[in-house]
Amino acid sequence: MTLAALAALVLAAPALAQYREYYIRGKVLDTQKQPIAGVQIRLLDVSTSRSFDVKSDKQGAFKLAGLPHGVYQVSFEKEGYQTRKDEWKFEQQQETMARVDVPDTILASQSQIQEAQRFEEAKSGVKEATEKLRKKDVDGAITILKGILANNPRDPSALYFLGLAYAEKRMCREAIDALTQVTELSPTPVAGVYFPLAVCHRQLGDLPKALEAYDKTLQLDPAHADSAYNSGLILFETNRVDEALVRFQQALTSRPSDPEVLEMIARCYLNQGKFEAAVDHLEKAKAASTDPAKIALLEELIRQVRAQVR
Repeated sequence: MTLAALAALVLAAPALAQYREYYIRGKVLDTQKQPIAGVQIRLLDVSTSRSFDVKSDKQGAFKLAGLPHGVYQVSFEKEGYQTRKDEWKFEQQQETMARVDVPDTILASQSQIQEAQRFEEAKSGVKEATEKLRKKDVDGAITILKGILANNPRDPSALYFLGLAYAEKRMCREAIDALTQVTELSPTPVAGVYFPLAVCHRQLGDLPKALEAYDKTLQLDPAHADSAYNSGLILFETNRVDEALVRFQQALTSRPSDPEVLEMIARCYLNQGKFEAAVDHLEKAKAASTDPAKIALLEELIRQVRAQVR
């Protein structure tokens, strides 16, 4: 062999060696971490446009031996699943084959992607509907929310705001139907659902169910003054005065200068024959009130109580 031929062989050796530089291993899994078989994996060398193909086996595993060094655009494709793209950089030339375990590749199914798209569309629709509710365009909000529920009848957010919209229009039966579904669908109870339910039951004259919903609201949010006050009114109207007083006092802790709450506490004391305590709270209610008619009514009530005490 001539010296020139020997030199050519020596120079060619690294070029030949580079085709056996990397041994790649990896897995393709679904979103539940279960293997996906038959995924077509293609590696495209950015610099040479040479491609290498391999498929995942029953365990979702794939391997590729003898990959030259370079930068690769990688795609993972299988019918029924999203196409995933990546970039792998194996730029360091290797004298011996180097094993590389690439991170697991997760593919979502097309149905999961469509579900995610529906979720995002519904989320956007609910946001638009809440803005319409804020601007008092209740009918516009109802139209949007009904459209969302046509695609997903069990969307708790859409049902919740639909219930609020119906309650705003005093369509109480419709509101109760929507809000009750929310209580059944939501794993964690929310005070904001039970309060409008209570209001609607009250408007329909179902005092036991209204009181039950107010009680549930207060269990979830003891500082919910409106629930304490409204449930106190029901208890007072049904001659459960001692229980009513407790609720009004509970409301007063959150709203210490509320004339309506102060007046109802005074009326409870009147029923219990505690006239001095009643007058004290009537005076506080009068001082907190800005309504001339209410002030006149309270002054007359104070005069009558004082006359009775004498």
